[in-house]
Amino acid sequence: MSLILAIDLGSTSFKAAVVDRRLKVRGLGEARLEYHFARGGEAELEVEATWEVLRRAVRGALQAAGVQPESLRTATITSQAQTFTVLDRGGRAKTRFISWQDHRATTACSTLRRCRSLANFAAHCSFSEPLPALQISQLKHLRQAQPGFIKEDDLILKLPAYIVWRLTGIAVMDNNLAAMSGLYSLVYRDWWPSALRVCGLRREQLPHVIPAGGIARRTTYRARALGLPQGLPLVLAGNDQTSGAFGAQLHENHGLLVTLGTALVAYVCMRRMPRPHPAIVRGPYPGGLAYCLAASGSGGNVINWGQSILAGCGTDEEFFAQAARSERGARGLVFKLVRDGGAGTWHNVRRQHTVADFARSMLEGLAGQVAVMVRQLGGAASHRPVFAGGGGSRCPLFVQIVSEALGVPITTVSASPLLGAAMLAMASSFPAKKSAKHLVPSNGS
Repeated sequence: MSLILAIDLGSTSFKAAVVDRRLKVRGLGEARLEYHFARGGEAELEVEATWEVLRRAVRGALQAAGVQPESLRTATITSQAQTFTVLDRGGRAKTRFISWQDHRATTACSTLRRCRSLANFAAHCSFSEPLPALQISQLKHLRQAQPGFIKEDDLILKLPAYIVWRLTGIAVMDNNLAAMSGLYSLVYRDWWPSALRVCGLRREQLPHVIPAGGIARRTTYRARALGLPQGLPLVLAGNDQTSGAFGAQLHENHGLLVTLGTALVAYVCMRRMPRPHPAIVRGPYPGGLAYCLAASGSGGNVINWGQSILAGCGTDEEFFAQAARSERGARGLVFKLVRDGGAGTWHNVRRQHTVADFARSMLEGLAGQVAVMVRQLGGAASHRPVFAGGGGSRCPLFVQIVSEALGVPITTVSASPLLGAAMLAMASSFPAKKSAKHLVPSNGS
């Protein structure tokens, strides 16, 4: 039996799934992460505890599937983008994993924005400017806060590269995630010398980079610590949005994927790398293609906030049920999102407005944000079929409201990062029915 182990290294929890060649999930495992937060903006994860979280997720998936590790044909990893650690020459972690949620690099980020050698940052990276969450900003902060802490023979490994290193002894990551670090150049298709100099790093301190969807290495005896067999190919599936988009087959249907999750994302696959723009994120897509996306921090987190303040809305189901009792336009009640995506404000509030109107107006406000994001993608999003995934896509009313905001019909899809990663593993490890050239859209987009 040929089975795939798909791993999703999320921000809240790690998930694992055993998937067969028909893309049927045979077993799921999940384990939550425990963060160390501090007032100074610290958001970190203990390295060994994080490895144990992964081990529990993998073990849970195998047990749920009722299979032995030797039944696996390949493994694949999709991941959050920025979380990383520093290893000394002996392989010992010198820091906890520093999360993308860590806010200590604000001052370092301002320094990078004024750096002349990074004046063309947008041309090289997925983002248009250095941001506090990016790895380049976090590393600059470490240099400033603890001079001499990072030695010239230390390794700087993002979370998925660390997992590959633990399983194979060699650090490897994909170009999709590398491009989101601020250290990798989309122009040179390699680590960016200017960014490395700014951070005081050598190229040898960073992982080998392969195309998204490629095989990093095969597991060695080291994989036994995770309960996996030796000789298992490891396929790297990029960030979770990309693996979800691959699962939705955007490279074949030339569609626009709207993710209605904790955050809102509008994502398209393109034949060529788009030009940098302040409103979009761009980067490599499997098969030699490219992607661009627009995102908002609003989404399921805003709905959760609404549930906490609206009577009778203790769960998602109750919230959506309340919204369904109102009418289109929420009887004039308008919900506007605040800029940081944390919550929002209501306008035109009248005494006759009910809980249902407040809930409906929130969904319409979020749908309006989706419409803004699609406009930010510009011509890249025009004349494409629209698909919706994420937890919010399971609510027909929410999908309908988004459809009305966009003025086009929407088809719901799973867009599961785990299944998308499994599909990439099939394309990389099993005899493929289509070669990479068949993944290039024929419409020139």
